[in-house]
Amino acid sequence: MVSSVCNFGLIGVGKIGRIHAACITRNPSARLVRVHDSDPEVAREIAAAHQARATSDLGEMLENPGIDAVIIAVPTAFHGPIARACADAGMAFLCEKPIDIDRRSAAETVRRVRETGVFGGMGLNRRHDRQHRALHDAISRGEAGDIEMLLFTSRTQALPELDYIRSSGGQLRDKGSHFFDLACWLANDRPTEIYVDGDCLIEPSFGELGDTDTAMIILRMSGGAFCHFNFCRRTTYGYDERIEVVGTGGRLESGAPKRDEFIRYRGDTVISSGLHQDWIDRLAPSYDSQLAAFIGELNDPTGIFPTVEDSFIAEAIATAGEESMKAHRRVAIDLEI
Repeated sequence: MVSSVCNFGLIGVGKIGRIHAACITRNPSARLVRVHDSDPEVAREIAAAHQARATSDLGEMLENPGIDAVIIAVPTAFHGPIARACADAGMAFLCEKPIDIDRRSAAETVRRVRETGVFGGMGLNRRHDRQHRALHDAISRGEAGDIEMLLFTSRTQALPELDYIRSSGGQLRDKGSHFFDLACWLANDRPTEIYVDGDCLIEPSFGELGDTDTAMIILRMSGGAFCHFNFCRRTTYGYDERIEVVGTGGRLESGAPKRDEFIRYRGDTVISSGLHQDWIDRLAPSYDSQLAAFIGELNDPTGIFPTVEDSFIAEAIATAGEESMKAHRRVAIDLEI
């Protein structure tokens, strides 16, 4: 339980960290009080912009009684170590996905959080997207009937920088964590096996770093439903994210929204706006909704907010997926922690 205003520490103020800082500032129930980054100058800049204080001492932030929770927005390799440090300090946290860069470390983080009883929330923000949540609610009302297929599209407009690829944990872990979690959440089920094929069809240098830019994935859920995912790290037409659910009750879809709904009709031609050109333009509102839900969970636990355990499931799926891609065969998914 926190007071009427939740005091936050922010760890990492790169692109995602700055999004979180802005969300905290916009939320009347939140206040940013401490900022930490590996670059002290950047930490001071962001802290000053949000009336907070920069600190070079991460331990001081985690032990500070004036902070109710921290947001972890550092590169993937540091997620697990900082999450475990939060657990040891008794500090609630909201960590960006994925939970870690390998299954063993992810399991250790879950065990540490369980032992300490700290609330470890995960930034699986697609659950907080208005359209995806409406899809989830429609499924929960039985509108899809018994689910037979779930189809996920995630295609990003612009290729990420090579420095990002080096630290992201790989396409199945980086992009996949969101959509594997969505599949489990929407189907209210867990997968048993996975088949993956992927390659570098766009940028060969990603392959030199052990990653892919294009992948096709099939998950088999324990209830029998199939999930198909198609991932691409570059389009020529905008950011494309869609989900289709097919069941005995019909078809439901969370489509790719256009930038606006203004349409021109001229003779036999229809002109409308295209897709959002960047993922953050499409998903920015979900970060505000996520923060509000996280604060709500701290004050009145519901068990609904995604946690490190949900992120571990996505990690286990990604790990099995990498094995599948290397072996060119279906692989069973081990969800034991």
